Order: sequence, then C-alpha cells, then structure tokens
Amino acid sequence: MSTTFKLPIMRKVSVVLAVTVALALGGCEKKAPPAPPAPAVTVAKPLSQDIRSYDLFDGNVSALLEVNLDARVPGYLTKILFDDGAYVKKDKLLFIIEQDQYKQQVNLTQAVFDEAKIELGRQKSLLKENATSQAAVDKATSSFLQAEANLKLAKINLGYTEVRAPFDGLMGRHLIDVGNYLGASPQGVKLAVIQRINPIYIYFSINERDLLKYRRTSAGDRSVVNTLPIFAQLQGEKAFPHEGILDFAANQLNTSTGALQLRAEMRNEDITLLPGYYAKIMIQYGEPRKGILVPGTSLLADQQGSFLFVMGADKKVSRRNVTLGQKFGPLVDVTKGLAATDDVVINGFINISEGQVVAPSTATIDPLPAR
Repeated sequence: MSTTFKLPIMRKVSVVLAVTVALALGGCEKKAPPAPPAPAVTVAKPLSQDIRSYDLFDGNVSALLEVNLDARVPGYLTKILFDDGAYVKKDKLLFIIEQDQYKQQVNLTQAVFDEAKIELGRQKSLLKENATSQAAVDKATSSFLQAEANLKLAKINLGYTEVRAPFDGLMGRHLIDVGNYLGASPQGVKLAVIQRINPIYIYFSINERDLLKYRRTSAGDRSVVNTLPIFAQLQGEKAFPHEGILDFAANQLNTSTGALQLRAEMRNEDITLLPGYYAKIMIQYGEPRKGILVPGTSLLADQQGSFLFVMGADKKVSRRNVTLGQKFGPLVDVTKGLAATDDVVINGFINISEGQVVAPSTATIDPLPAR
C-alpha cells in the first residue's frame, strides 16, 4: 500500500506564479525605443534678382473716346446692323434711316443742276455772239451755283441716312428700335454710344509727396508726364500684365482730399480692359537694385518679428530673424538678416525646431518675370 502526499492548494498557486515570473524575467530584456527619423524639409537658395521699388494705387478704367451716334435727319429707322456690345471697325454701317425721299431729293436737285448747267453754257455762248446780256449770264451763273449747292446738300442728307462707326470701338446697346420715327431735332436723336478702348485710359489719384518723389527719382526733377511707365492689374490677374505711360496730371491738387488726379494711357490690343473696371496701378521708381527674395510662404512671425529657418552644413536648422521689404508676386524681398548663399527651409518647417537635424531635399526658386 502506497502513500500519496498532496501539497496544499495555496502552496501550489505560489509555486506556479513564481515559475511564471522567473520565466518572464529570464526571457525578456528591455530595449530602448528607436530614434525618430529626421523630418523631411525642402531647402533652396534665395533668389537674387534686380528689383525696383514701387507703389500701388486704385484706378478706374475709362474709354479713350466716347461718342453719341445721333440721327441727323428725320425718318423711320429701317435697319440695325450690329449686335449690342459688339466691337466694330471704323466705317462699319450701323444704322439705316429710310432713304427713298432723300434719294428722290438727290434726283430732283440733280435735274435742276443739269438744267442750270446747260443754261449757263448757252448764255455764255450767246454772250460771245452778242445775242444776250451780261446780266442774263450772271443770272444763269447764280442759278447754276444755287443748283450745285442744293445738289451737294441733298447728297449730304442722303449720306446722313447711314450711320457709321467713326472709329474702331465698342458699341453699347441700341437705344431706338427699328420702325420708330426719328423726328427732326437740332441736337439729333441718340441711337447708341460707341467707345474707343484701344488704347484706353485709367484714372487714379496720388498725393503731392509721391508725385514729387517720382519726379526726383524717375525724371530728374522734371515733369513725369509722357515719361513715367505705368503697370495695371485687374482683379484675379497675376502680376501686372497691362503696360502704359502716364499721359496727364492735373494742374492743381484737390483741396478737399489733398490728392492729384493722374491718367495713364494703356495699350489694350486684346480688349481686356473695359470701361468701368477697377484696376490696381503700380508705379516703379528709383534705380534697379539687387534683391534677396524668398517665397512668402516660407516666412513665419511671432512676438519677436518675422523669421525663417536656415539649414547649416551639419543639416541642423536655426532660426534667422529677418527684416522684410516689398512683395513681388509670391516672393518677398528680405532687406536684412539673410545672405544669397543661405539654405532657406521653404517647405516642411512646421515640423522642425531650433537645432534639429533635418533630411533636406533641394529646390530652386523661379525668377520673377522680366519687367
């Protein structure tokens, strides 16, 4: 007969736990977490390019010429030969007023003229034969001249039945519909308005101080009219694609505003500028200078001012406080704190801090368009 010894239940549990803990401690060792990868950034050398100082003003586009097209003879309007808002060429036929009565008036005065011409010739022949008097010849001459004048007047009135474009221009809407009677009026009956828009004007105002500055820097203290270049930009456009020249400056300041009205004549071959448009005006002044330009998106700011991150040779980034000049499209001129040889962080700077090592990729900054 054999005897079996049994351990108490609590002792069994303790032994099992001890073995489990021993196995766990003996089989696992603590490892340090892996270092995070260096943040990826994009770096680029600042753009070094010639730039000029500039000022911006608000302007309004206005037609070079605006002419009312009037009916100068009475009659019914029979035809309209243009589309409202169309751009038309000089001498384009736009309106026709009923012509029958004016054609018949030409025929009538032509017959009278022909008769007077024949009679004048006959009287001159008779005078050579002493068969008539000088008084009769003078009377025939007077009748001939009157008939000639009446014929010319009838042809002029017939010509007035056709209203043509006085120049290349933009038509407004027609103001009188076909079938309406155009009565006689000393001022004429207004049919439509045509505007000459190539070239075109832009009006804007500046103060006296700015005007004197432009005279000193751009024209040697002389008048800037017909010498100062002007650039314009419509809403939604990039850069300042429209070019012209200052062609008028008012001869006195507005006493209530202290502003001086100026006008620029702008080229408008593609008919992009239209009367009534708002335009931003840029005036450049001073001599060109070498600028150090960086993308505006690479700049940061805090209580200390504007700054950006610059990468050193060891791929560590550092903060660089800078002084900013004017904007040139997407770029900003850095007037102090940056060299043309620095590597500027232009992308990825959100995830970096002072002294951090980065993983750079290089890029180049596109130059500004020539101006």
